[in-house]
Amino acid sequence: MATLVLGLAGQAIGASIGGGILGISAATIGGAIGTMAGSVVDSWIVGSLQPDQRYEGARLDSLRVTSATEGTTIPRVFGRMRLGGNIIWATDFTEHVTTTTQGGGKGGGPKVTTTEYSYTASFAVALCEGPITGIGRIWADG
Repeated sequence: MATLVLGLAGQAIGASIGGGILGISAATIGGAIGTMAGSVVDSWIVGSLQPDQRYEGARLDSLRVTSATEGTTIPRVFGRMRLGGNIIWATDFTEHVTTTTQGGGKGGGPKVTTTEYSYTASFAVALCEGPITGIGRIWADG
């Protein structure tokens, strides 16, 4: 609304001054200046009326990992084979929280706060009996 009002006011002031610059009438120049000022005022008003927004990422409630089982057979592998490991040691998972805030700049829009969660854990996995020359590929989730 301020864009229209200030645009018309600038046009009226420019018309009352009269004349022009480089073939452009003072009314047109005044209208353009008023419209730009009104746009800034509109952005500020609309931005101040909107509430700040907050987004939270997915959070891990529990961690389900393969557990060690006493008495499980230890595979003996010759050549190359895909097999599941047996977790022999693990720590609790650690939660890392990252919060970022954006917005509220020139346009005066709402601030958007985003909270993301990431997790780390250390564990040891037993694969087979005896020495191995290397691990070709690690499969996770299929």
